[in-house]
Amino acid sequence: MKYAFFIGCTMAYRLQFAEKSIRMVAPEFDIELVDLPFTCCPEPNAVRAMSDDTWLTFAARNIALAEAEGLDVLTACAGCHESLSLAKHELDEKADRKDKVNEILKDLGLEYKGTSTIIHMHQLLFDEIGVETLSSKVTRPVPIKVVTHTGCHLLRPERILHVDDAEVPVKLDSLCEALGMEPLEYMDKTMCCGAGVRKTNSVTSYAVLREKMTSMSMVEPDAIVVFCPTCFITFESGQRVANRIFGTDFKFPVFYYTELLAIAMGHPDTDLLLAEHRINLDLPKSEETSEETEVDMGDSVASSP
Repeated sequence: MKYAFFIGCTMAYRLQFAEKSIRMVAPEFDIELVDLPFTCCPEPNAVRAMSDDTWLTFAARNIALAEAEGLDVLTACAGCHESLSLAKHELDEKADRKDKVNEILKDLGLEYKGTSTIIHMHQLLFDEIGVETLSSKVTRPVPIKVVTHTGCHLLRPERILHVDDAEVPVKLDSLCEALGMEPLEYMDKTMCCGAGVRKTNSVTSYAVLREKMTSMSMVEPDAIVVFCPTCFITFESGQRVANRIFGTDFKFPVFYYTELLAIAMGHPDTDLLLAEHRINLDLPKSEETSEETEVDMGDSVASSP
């Protein structure tokens, strides 16, 4: 499988270790990632609110770059996935908007045709590769208890994105189980992390985060697993801000799913990924045996440097 890899601004500049984990595991599934001169997706809320035409044109250019190479687009960011998917839906459904965009793209030597599919890493692993294949690649299970957060931009609008059930998402839980983790059910599972309103009302944003993380803490997980860079940053860094504002004491390690996949597959150098985390969890080293892993992980304790 060969894809145009759309990393996205947030992952490329702030979560390079998460990007590295994707590049680590991709070859194990015969996935070739092709880097193209993409721009911002663009951001699905702020840019579109200012100019719908600008948002659509930028997105169409990105997709057209992949189409010119005969490739589908693999996204790593939930926001990018939503933005590109919604733009593709708009262009495919409304010929007048497609024609208007192509008049602009013509000056760049590009044309949007609608031939490329937009697929997120979540979909690739669950729908295309499958949990059975993932499980077969695991050499060192990661037996920790986790809560999952699929994220708003991967779930809604469900009729266009088709990632999971927007009201009862279960696929990320299944992906975690494939690596030996125990996913825990919790209240407010589909609630936003709070990032969406931070620029307009930061206190409300952190109040939403507090409620979300309070719900998580009730089931006592070892860590949080996400598939969205913005959600990752909100949980990992935002919990410290919430602690200062509300007097809470959240100390949850957060992982982008493919980091744990790389660890479970026994990849070397995964310590380099974890070194970038602000809140750590004692995960097994790559040279440990599966038996040692189970003992060590059973006593793992979250710590904050």
